[in-house]
Amino acid sequence: MSEFTWLDSVVLVVYILLVALIGARFGRSQQSTQDYFLGGRRIPGWAIGLSVMATQASAITFIGAPGWGFEGGLERLVTFLNVPLAMAVLIFLLVPVFHRAGIYSIYELLERRFGPATRSVSAGLFLVARGLATGVVLYAPALVLSVVTGWSVNLTIVVMAVLAVSYTVLGGISAVIWTDVIQMFVLWLGALVSMGLMVASLPGGWSDVFAFGAAQGMFDTLDLSLDPGVTYSLWAGLFGGIFLHIAYFGTDQSQIQRVLTSPDVQQGQRSLLIGGYLLVPQMLLFLFIGVMLATYYDQHGLAAPDNLNELFPRYVVSAFPPGLAGLVIAGVFAAAMSSLDSALNSLSAVSVRDFYTRYVRPDASEAHYLKASRWATVFWGLYATVFAFFAGNLGPVIEAVNRIGSWFYGALLGTFLLAMLSHRTNARGALSGLVLGMVSVWGVESLFDISWLYNNLVGVVVSLGVGYVVGLTAPAPSAAQLRDVVIEETAPDMQALLATRAARARSITPAARLTRRRCIGLVAWFCLLLAGLALLQGWANA
Repeated sequence: MSEFTWLDSVVLVVYILLVALIGARFGRSQQSTQDYFLGGRRIPGWAIGLSVMATQASAITFIGAPGWGFEGGLERLVTFLNVPLAMAVLIFLLVPVFHRAGIYSIYELLERRFGPATRSVSAGLFLVARGLATGVVLYAPALVLSVVTGWSVNLTIVVMAVLAVSYTVLGGISAVIWTDVIQMFVLWLGALVSMGLMVASLPGGWSDVFAFGAAQGMFDTLDLSLDPGVTYSLWAGLFGGIFLHIAYFGTDQSQIQRVLTSPDVQQGQRSLLIGGYLLVPQMLLFLFIGVMLATYYDQHGLAAPDNLNELFPRYVVSAFPPGLAGLVIAGVFAAAMSSLDSALNSLSAVSVRDFYTRYVRPDASEAHYLKASRWATVFWGLYATVFAFFAGNLGPVIEAVNRIGSWFYGALLGTFLLAMLSHRTNARGALSGLVLGMVSVWGVESLFDISWLYNNLVGVVVSLGVGYVVGLTAPAPSAAQLRDVVIEETAPDMQALLATRAARARSITPAARLTRRRCIGLVAWFCLLLAGLALLQGWANA
């Protein structure tokens, strides 16, 4: 494998310093926790949407997805095929409620509806799940640095942790989003250049890729098997994966916090709309790079590394010309730092808003809370660093992150749905559903051989069912607990809305029509993607 040239090293250092300077610039303007966590609620929807895209295209996807494609072709695309449908649900259901509530942490909403215990348990679960996943996110770019420099992975984990935590403490959510916009285009450039170089190295060009992929069954994306043990069947992706992504983008603070930085509901919806249209093509791009790498390795008689997470970084270093390899690896570094920034920023937000301000210093000043937020960021950076040392044993990093989330996400989503959809459920029901929802996931995973994607479906169903039934054993919530939370016409705010509908028709109708058009467009996009994959699979098997 070729090594970095001096030009690559210069590009790498300059690029990372540039991103760090951007983060420091935003940090100087922060005067409150609202600035640090929500960017003053002034960030436009298109920038938030690109930030979400950059997080998904960060080191996790850049490293993990080509390894997936190399090993199994496009079969894992069904995990993400449901994203347009998930975004439609979020646009219609969750974003209006979260924005109307005016919250920092989405778990504040659960306290309004169910009381402090439900809020604390849910926030605590987020801290555990996202803290572990952040360790995997830290491991991915450290692996790239190890491949490039020849240093040990543990040493590079420490180096990356120091860089990321320092950058996060200086910056805030504004720095996260605006640097992500830059990373988005750098990573796409790296992916497209990689494809061009690989095609140029094959005697038959694109025809070799499609012929090899078809012969190896790499385009068989839609597995219609009804066996729940088939990990990546279409049904597992649709019925399990949709709940994974609704929960991930809607109840994971690290994602929904960005939506809360938008100035209004329409801008928040726009940010999710961008992800709904672009996330599947983006994942297809990186999986297809894996198919191309398989073709390249086969034609050149090369042996793949034992750890497929190293596959694509090794190719970049060996095949790219001097300077360009440094730029692509720098993009991975910077995007990873931005991904870590958003995760650490959200972990800090939940730690301070849901625990510190409630149980430790409830009456401190904004300056004190801002300082506490930065120290919380340091703590979670150390937490993620410790777990990152073990992340290499979890297999492909992108699957490791999703597996960790599947243990918690379904039950958390069920709790939020109970809060918004049921006017009868109370704190007793919500807590019972949350706990038994997670227990059921662990039980099903231990006792049955089913796809891990169904974990999210199991968690949601059990959480909803148990939460509602147990809730019937305790008094119904008060009208104050329903206000601005429940999407139900018995809620006080909805009664007021219905009573004045005729007078306010002109102001309500455009927003309602826009939301409806956005949701219909996403459903149509999902159908188009499904049809396209079916045609590709049919051609490959003809």
